[in-house]
Amino acid sequence: MYNKEIWTIGRILQWTEQYFQNKEMDTPRLDGEVLLSHVLGKERIYLYTHYDQPLEQAELDAFRPFVIERAKGHSVASIIGKKDFMGLTFHVNDKVLIPRPDTETLVEYILGSYGTEQELSILDMCTGPGTILLSLLHYLPNAKGLGLDVSHDALIIATENQRAFQLEGRSSFFESDMFSYLESNPQQFDIIVSNPPYIRLTDKSMLSPDVLNEPHIALFAGDDGLVFYRVLAKHCSKYLRVAGRVAFEVGYDQSDAVSQLLEDTGDYVDIQTIPDLAGIGRVVTAVYKGV
Repeated sequence: MYNKEIWTIGRILQWTEQYFQNKEMDTPRLDGEVLLSHVLGKERIYLYTHYDQPLEQAELDAFRPFVIERAKGHSVASIIGKKDFMGLTFHVNDKVLIPRPDTETLVEYILGSYGTEQELSILDMCTGPGTILLSLLHYLPNAKGLGLDVSHDALIIATENQRAFQLEGRSSFFESDMFSYLESNPQQFDIIVSNPPYIRLTDKSMLSPDVLNEPHIALFAGDDGLVFYRVLAKHCSKYLRVAGRVAFEVGYDQSDAVSQLLEDTGDYVDIQTIPDLAGIGRVVTAVYKGV
């Protein structure tokens, strides 16, 4: 990759773009820019205003393993250890689901449904790195919340994000196999949100290497992708206050099935599907009507 010739910022970006194109990466130029700006500790605009700047050997040595990891199919976010979401920068790694724009639909829907002055209690089931819960608490200053996940590794990252956003006093994270923690520590919530695993096992071959390098425990949900929604539909009402709301992220073709699961319980009213910017039903929400 490198020799005794001078490697400028512009030249290394051109080389990396071509290398990633040969590996059939979707965004070869952007990936190289993000990785290099991270190595240099600069914003991406710096690369264009210093196109002819020679790189030091230490910078080349730091950049090389990032390029190799990206070529293996690891996401840029997991390589550099951070991902922007809802105007916040989250710590991530290869042990957690990387936050995606699809999930912003859920967060924005909740934020649009409640006022910043309201005192709310929120449960985030399958919290991962705390993406949904911590975003909501950041923008709802009078809310508090609980994040549950079966992955100990994910909760380590969630706790790092909790500290980074200074939300220790309004949030807690616990290891839990779905509702197992609440079975011995019952609480009532105004809102239950979740972005559970929902990819069908039969769709595994269709996924990109980026996704397949994320923890499979956070991705797959049986042959029909509905395993965790069945658990949510069955148990959420036990932990909701009357008129409390559920909101679940769903796969691109799952909104009708998840809505039906909620309908079948007889516990909910105002069952709705919220579309994302592309018009795809991305969130299913409903209100608990009480006993």
